[in-house]
Amino acid sequence: MHPEKIIHLFKKSHGYLKSTDLLKHGVHTSQIKKLVEDGRINRIKRGLYRLPPNELVQDERFTFEYFDAAVAVPKGIFCLSTALYYHGLTTTNPSVFEMAILPTQRNTRLFNVAVRFYRFQKPYFQYDVEEIDTELLPIKIYGKEKSVCDVIRMRHLVGEDIAMEGLNSYIRQSEKDINKLLETAIFCKIRHIVEPAVKAMIGF
Repeated sequence: MHPEKIIHLFKKSHGYLKSTDLLKHGVHTSQIKKLVEDGRINRIKRGLYRLPPNELVQDERFTFEYFDAAVAVPKGIFCLSTALYYHGLTTTNPSVFEMAILPTQRNTRLFNVAVRFYRFQKPYFQYDVEEIDTELLPIKIYGKEKSVCDVIRMRHLVGEDIAMEGLNSYIRQSEKDINKLLETAIFCKIRHIVEPAVKAMIGF
């Protein structure tokens, strides 16, 4: 198949294609390898490729690395510090993307994006998931309240400083739902940490 026709296939698929899909279209593995060598496509993980970033639809909220991780791990959900940063609840831009996966899922090795996986039990995994529509692909990430409660619940892994920054930043925000925060804290079994902080800051 002519290289431009292969590139057209990528453009019809939001810029991403699996090697199995390419083979179904009659694209030989040697052609895939040549396109990677020429920089026409990038290898994301074993068996997954995409167009270069400058040929992808741009989204001001997410860089292409978010989409790489989302496509490579379709059942994963952005969580913890990554979710806090998206929601504007931490000043620290994580150098490693954090994603929640179920205990039965395997870690996925990505070639161009650093991802740290956390295994969430099913109740925690399913709670308060937002699916954000973009012009390229949907992004799954936990809501603000769940993100705050998760970093507190897992503060021994993400760090006390990040956990408290997330909680304090949330309480200081003008757009907040304290009732939802406390409900989520009860679900996450950390009410004894969240409620005193809320009372101390706003007297709720």
